[in-house]
Amino acid sequence: MRKSVLVLTVVLIAVLGCAPAAAPTPTPVAPTSSPTSTFVQPTPSYSVEVTKDIEYVTLLQPDEPVLGIDVYAPTESGPWPVVVLHHGGYQTKDNPLYSSFAEELAGRGLVVFVPQRRTTCHTLFECAENDGAELLEVYESWACAIRLAQEKAADYGGDPESLVVFGHGSAGLEAVLMGDDLEQEWEEFASNRGGPLPQTECLAAGGSADVETFVAYGGEYDFYEELKDSDPELWEMTDYFALIGRGPSLRMHLVFGELANPAFIEKAGEFREALVDAGYDATVTILPGEKWEIPWEGPQREALIQAILEEARH
Repeated sequence: MRKSVLVLTVVLIAVLGCAPAAAPTPTPVAPTSSPTSTFVQPTPSYSVEVTKDIEYVTLLQPDEPVLGIDVYAPTESGPWPVVVLHHGGYQTKDNPLYSSFAEELAGRGLVVFVPQRRTTCHTLFECAENDGAELLEVYESWACAIRLAQEKAADYGGDPESLVVFGHGSAGLEAVLMGDDLEQEWEEFASNRGGPLPQTECLAAGGSADVETFVAYGGEYDFYEELKDSDPELWEMTDYFALIGRGPSLRMHLVFGELANPAFIEKAGEFREALVDAGYDATVTILPGEKWEIPWEGPQREALIQAILEEARH
């Protein structure tokens, strides 16, 4: 049975102005304050403890490091919902953009895991070299972070049964669409092409990469489209549209700043429509006046926080 489309009533109007006409339009919601009012960012309710650089995944290439994951948790006892925050490409988990956001989320009553992962390629075709070995490394790292978060959540007062993945720039979407099937899918892919071999060893002893909810801020939903002609087999393993239906059904909330590339927003609308047609719950929200970066302050930041909180408490 097709799930109903989730419409999230957050602070700002959720309207996808440049989505295709066939896509359902989320119900407009009146702002809670007038445009001329002075917005005061809510103060987090809980003090936060940060645990840095827990080793979670070993890179199998020679002389490469073990990657770490940071945990931001309320000091008061839970159980709290859990968020795994995947940072955008060419960034690090220690970027203040992410560390400040993770700390604020934890202060609102969430346990937040922020994993490090590396990216050395700079273009899609560089990343696709060697049968997509570097892409696989990133996907394995993302999936391992989710497994470790589920395994360790209770140690920090978190509830492993209530876990949301948040991806900046849609980071991590490939991994959550595949879930626990990722390893087997890539093994079959590699057996047909002679590679790539597994790129990482996950240090989580248990846990699952299957999740129910994914929230994204920004993203280029046609990023892998150029592979469709040049390497259709790898395209089927990476492209967001091609991966719809490959893994467990997800509830997805895609958030964009209205000043982001209009083509990206339009493609997100097409992706949402494809998700709904496949039976997923999917919503798009637009934050007025924002671009690609996670808002640093103001009502737009609060709207994004509330979107994550509501999904985590769903």
